[in-house]
Amino acid sequence: MKLKIVCLILFVITFCGCSKVSDNPFMIPVNYTGEAVMKVYTENSENAYKVNIICRDSNYSIKVDSGKESWNSAFLSGNRCVLNNDKFPESSVVIEKFNITDSLIYDFDLKKFDSHFDVLPEELVYFDGTYKHVLNFNKENLLPNSIFIYKNDNLVKTILYEKINMEEL
Repeated sequence: MKLKIVCLILFVITFCGCSKVSDNPFMIPVNYTGEAVMKVYTENSENAYKVNIICRDSNYSIKVDSGKESWNSAFLSGNRCVLNNDKFPESSVVIEKFNITDSLIYDFDLKKFDSHFDVLPEELVYFDGTYKHVLNFNKENLLPNSIFIYKNDNLVKTILYEKINMEEL
């Protein structure tokens, strides 16, 4: 009888150990800070912007630097935006119901992609009906590396993360 119980215990321990999911599954950052280069392509031009991003609890602070001027924006829940220019740091504007907020932060919002994996995928694709977003990962730090955005199979934007830090919830 004791032998059966010992065998049963060993079987349960072995079975539970084999079915255990990884303690550190891959996750897409929800709260993060980062630095990126965003390129916007049109039929006749390519414009590059240095972007600093802070995302905490779906609130975004984004600084966009074109090389000629720099804009700081804080996008808060409820479509509120605080906007100021580095040339006039004492002046800022609060815009209520800033409807363009969704399109400005949408490209940097990583929540649109599935957020939990046991194995790091090569890339993730999200299609919103108009734009196809392709997210690639850095193999060394397992964080987002780039996002390529296509409209009708034409590349319209790229976001290349130079630095990204995942923050704990």
